Amino acid sequence: MNFQDMNLKQEIFQGLEQMDILNPTPIQEQTIPQALNNPKSHIMAQARTGSGKTLAFAIPIVENLDFNQKKVQAIILVPTRELCKQVAEVFIDLTQFTKVNIVQVYGGVSIERQIRSIQAGAMIVVATPGRLIDLFNRNRINFQEVKFVVLDEADRMLDMGFMPDIEFLLLQAMKNISPRMMLFSATMLEQVKSLAKRFTHGKNIIEIDVSKDSLTVTNCHQYYYMFDDKRDKYYHFIRIIRKERPTHCMIFVNTKRTGDWLFGRLIDEKNINLKPELISGNLTQRKREVVLEKFRKRKINALIATDVAARGLDIERVSHVFNYDLPDFEENYVHRIGRTARVTGTKGKVEKGIAISLVQSDQYRTLARIEGFQNKEIQKRPLPKRQRNGEWNKGPEKQDSERQGYRRGDQKSQPRRSNNPNRSRSKKDSSNRRNFLY
Repeated sequence: MNFQDMNLKQEIFQGLEQMDILNPTPIQEQTIPQALNNPKSHIMAQARTGSGKTLAFAIPIVENLDFNQKKVQAIILVPTRELCKQVAEVFIDLTQFTKVNIVQVYGGVSIERQIRSIQAGAMIVVATPGRLIDLFNRNRINFQEVKFVVLDEADRMLDMGFMPDIEFLLLQAMKNISPRMMLFSATMLEQVKSLAKRFTHGKNIIEIDVSKDSLTVTNCHQYYYMFDDKRDKYYHFIRIIRKERPTHCMIFVNTKRTGDWLFGRLIDEKNINLKPELISGNLTQRKREVVLEKFRKRKINALIATDVAARGLDIERVSHVFNYDLPDFEENYVHRIGRTARVTGTKGKVEKGIAISLVQSDQYRTLARIEGFQNKEIQKRPLPKRQRNGEWNKGPEKQDSERQGYRRGDQKSQPRRSNNPNRSRSKKDSSNRRNFLY
């Protein structure tokens, strides 16, 4: 099936062509016809990062809009401000040949400007839950004409404590209008299912599951390095960075504290060709946007983040994802490595990125769970050794003293850059977009 078979409005075809999107992804192929052909249906879809789920709900919504009615007809709820901006941009691209007005609603910026945008004739509102409730309580937004409500990244909204806000919006603020629900989640938790059934009264729910889609797995080379002593972790990480030579990478940690510490170490590290920045929940919205813009424009080439801080970020041309900390949950691993599936080559051809995990020996069981979850083996690589005169040193006799040098800040003890010509090179970058981003 292709988009031509879906009998979409001409303006939507034009938008897709301008976006250079010709064929649907699996989640789009399954969701869009169900949403269009069953006008009373509710969609509950399980799909992973990078599956193209944004267009899976954006196309049915735009197809069902009344372009002449300048009132809010669709609400898309997202967990983060970054995802709010990205989803809104997809709608803007898709509707560029229409006069549909899309408004972004999130905290950290002036609410008055958002109110004016809504009152000017917003038809689609992409919002974080807290700010939307604020607008509702001020009587600055009216849900009476809403036809669709979308929960994007529902599992992450639950993780971030938004479920009471979601329940208020769906079960109280919208209880008299009964819009169609479209729920998208990487993991379909029981609390999420229960909320959907309460909102829809358990009727006309169509469940779609493409969570086993191997998009982020097949488009990524996966490796791990195993070590015994956690005190050696940073020491090994630096050598891995020197070996890999990432052109544009994300480095994931499990806690803000580790992120702060790692950022402080990396900015002082010599001869690794990394220009790092840290994105965390402690940053103001303005500072977060500045950091992300620098990363997208390649003014920096390494972004350190936790899972929560990086959730929903769509950044193209990421050559490497490093799991400095192995995630506790298998699904978070897939979300992380999905960033490397955004590497593109010429004419939009997918090029495989590289995902590398640092695994302490007592974490082997966690690694095995991750492999079972994605049904794919992660290849083990030997830890890099100290280099002398361009050759790998096969002996560990200097490792302990070198590690101590790192701790003392002794720059002379740091390993030199290798001249080994056999090291892997990053593939050619391209700014071409792919449907998987949407």
